[in-house]
Amino acid sequence: MRKIVAFLMQGDALALLVDALALLVDALALLADALALLADALALLADALALLADASALSVDALALSVDALALPNLQQFSCI
Repeated sequence: MRKIVAFLMQGDALALLVDALALLVDALALLADALALLADALALLADALALLADASALSVDALALSVDALALPNLQQFSCI
């Protein structure tokens, strides 16, 4: 009887090991997906930072144009205000 119980327990342990390995494979697949999402998020962040830099440069250019426009003589004759 003890041999039968030990054999059955060994079968249960093997089934648990198979389940654990399947869970490990699933966890590794989820980790790969998470790393891919992280890479995408970092690429989006880099794009956002580049857009911010472009917007800042445009703001500086706009400010310089405004300063230049204020320095123009007879500017008020072109004003719509």
